[in-house]
Amino acid sequence: MWQRIWALVKANTPFFSGYALFLGFGALLLIRYGKEGLFLSQNAWHHPLADAIAPTLTHLGDGLFAFAIFVVLLTINYRQALTALVCFATVLVLIQAGKQLLFDDALRPAAYFAAMGQEIRLVDGVKVHAHNSFPSGHSASAFVLFTFLALHWPKKHMGWLLLLAAVVISYTRIYLSQHFMGDVLAGSLVGVTVAMLGTAWMDVVFEKQPKPWHRRGLFKKQDIKKATS
Repeated sequence: MWQRIWALVKANTPFFSGYALFLGFGALLLIRYGKEGLFLSQNAWHHPLADAIAPTLTHLGDGLFAFAIFVVLLTINYRQALTALVCFATVLVLIQAGKQLLFDDALRPAAYFAAMGQEIRLVDGVKVHAHNSFPSGHSASAFVLFTFLALHWPKKHMGWLLLLAAVVISYTRIYLSQHFMGDVLAGSLVGVTVAMLGTAWMDVVFEKQPKPWHRRGLFKKQDIKKATS
């Protein structure tokens, strides 16, 4: 199992090396400036274009977008679709368990700084939440989705583009004052870990009991190899 996971990492070096840099750099910033200082420095930067784009872009990290990808995969490959479903469902359970059971008292930035008597900049028209800040569910969803896509994308050298998409979507959660950096990093780690473990485990399951339908989809009724042989 672990050899299979390591093989996935090596096959997707552009994605995982970039993610290691993102995770390490984010952790260093947290250590250097602290939770509050880092958020305030990020909150000080804003731009009208980012204000217009971020509220829409952030929805690419919610469950509806992941479900849409699952539906698309169903039309192409049942095996990949089921693997994606396992990964998405696992992340949902883990994140909600963390939010509701383990860290239910974690305040989001607006409520956190309001309790300290300090105002922060909010994007107009965006409703900010007060509780269940840790970990970031949108970040976890974005990273499990784009890590899964990277693992199954044949153009491995372009995996950094998928990583960039996950990072940008996750950053919108900070920009919109919905989460702290620590929330985003934790969510990303959950998403990446689940995508790797879920993909490796489902590969083992499918390979132990191979079926003809594994390579089929709703719009792909038979194995291409058989159809062209």
